[in-house]
Amino acid sequence: MATRTARLKDFKTGEYPGSGLPVQVMAEDHVGTYILPFPCERIHGEWRNATTGEIVQARILGWRGVQTRSRGRTNPAQQLTKG
Repeated sequence: MATRTARLKDFKTGEYPGSGLPVQVMAEDHVGTYILPFPCERIHGEWRNATTGEIVQARILGWRGVQTRSRGRTNPAQQLTKG
């Protein structure tokens, strides 16, 4: 089983993405740590589901650019920066 630190190595933890930019997040709640199955945005200091606009109820540990699939391979989206 991977450690929490190992799972977070590909995620940014010391900064936030620009407001309104969809990203993939690593979350933590009473069940454990996991990647949310939908893109999220940080808007006005709150993490929200980028599709529905609902506030994410889990603690967000880190984020990275949304992963897209192209011709059977996973390619990272453009590098997102602090906003």
